[in-house]
Amino acid sequence: MKFIYQVGRFDKNYNKDINFIIDDKTYKAKLSSISLKNYFQKQPKLILIYPVSIMYNQSALENNDEFSQIISEKISNYLENPKEVLKVHPHNKDADDFLVIHSIGEYKLFSNIEKFEGTYDDIVLAILCDMIKRLLEEKNKENEFYIDISSGHNIYVSAMLEALRHFSVFSKLLNWQNKKLIPKTYITFSDPILGSSAKEFKIHIQELRFKVFFSSPVSKNDIDKNKKDRISKKLYENNKERKNKLDEFFEKFIILYSAIKNNTPLVLYHFEYNKHNEIINFIKEIIEEIENKLSNNWRKSPSLSKDDYLKIILSLGFYAGIVEVLENKNIKKYDFEKGVGLDEIKHKAKCIYEIFNLNPLIHILGHEIYNLKEGKDEKGKKLIEKVSEKWEKLDKYLYGEGNSFKERNFIAHAGFERNITEVRKENNQLYFRYDSKFNEEIKSCLKNIFDIRNEDIL
Repeated sequence: MKFIYQVGRFDKNYNKDINFIIDDKTYKAKLSSISLKNYFQKQPKLILIYPVSIMYNQSALENNDEFSQIISEKISNYLENPKEVLKVHPHNKDADDFLVIHSIGEYKLFSNIEKFEGTYDDIVLAILCDMIKRLLEEKNKENEFYIDISSGHNIYVSAMLEALRHFSVFSKLLNWQNKKLIPKTYITFSDPILGSSAKEFKIHIQELRFKVFFSSPVSKNDIDKNKKDRISKKLYENNKERKNKLDEFFEKFIILYSAIKNNTPLVLYHFEYNKHNEIINFIKEIIEEIENKLSNNWRKSPSLSKDDYLKIILSLGFYAGIVEVLENKNIKKYDFEKGVGLDEIKHKAKCIYEIFNLNPLIHILGHEIYNLKEGKDEKGKKLIEKVSEKWEKLDKYLYGEGNSFKERNFIAHAGFERNITEVRKENNQLYFRYDSKFNEEIKSCLKNIFDIRNEDIL
């Protein structure tokens, strides 16, 4: 599916056709995006973006056409529900949907003066949420997103481009499993029209690419339950249910992310994580929440914290992307009585490290697993020759007795920390699990060491 976005027009010449050229063929339309839609023949969707102030144009009303008359009749109540008026905008006949965004500045229409107190960040969030919502509706399809910057004031064009960048990052974090589902992103624009003597205007299409790394969008301070300025507390202090839900999702994401990033694959089998569809539904809830807040007052936008909402959206998208990979590889919480085989850990960890572009971890984990399988003690015996079919602590066979958790050893030995890891054998294969008494110590360690290179993806 191809999605095209452009800021709509309402000026004196808004309803006149213009000749646009794409691949040496002329497409007559009122907007360049309409020409682009006609150029694409495989059911593209055009979404027009209307700043809420767009109706406040005295010269356009002098056309005295049907739409101008509707505006004149309804302008007094227009801001109560702008979509009711804008849905009959003539350009919508060629579009598939439209989006209303906030405006900035003071406008006069007849004797009516309106001051719009929107914010740039709120405009970015509005466009981004619409794009993400449409992507999730077409989740299992190959999509392309086109941002036409041929029209609109600088603030709206800048907001569209920033939203596209965040959208591209989100879609890449979401689609590690099948990279073909990462939508391609483009900007399009026509030759300059205002002041030009030309009769035809060429449309240019430029693909944009953004890099994404396996790096957390949130920091420890953003999710630390002991911090009063953590994201959930700042945004949902008066909504305990939403605050607790976000805290829960953040914690599970961080444990999962940190376990992969820091090469402790046994953790992936020890703790439960949310299902992929649960995370996607939560993202949809957050988007709906943002959209509701943005549409509550069209004279003044709510000045939402763009950075905080971006961290939520990107983290949840990343979480969903990781979980999709794990579900595909059937990596899930083990039967505690059975544990998980060492050969399975090695094979499946290699698979996911390759998907996440963490290939150096394969060698490090392979070295640790080799020591567990092939390493010999002073008597020349391997671990498999010494362990029984009953669960026992790993330290019994390797480094002597002990019962305290050592974070440094946990990371140094790829999660196979001797004092918390239990081992047994079955059919001449080694099986492992963690002593559940150390669950909180493991979580604390992973939260303390997870990577926080936000600049890589924000």
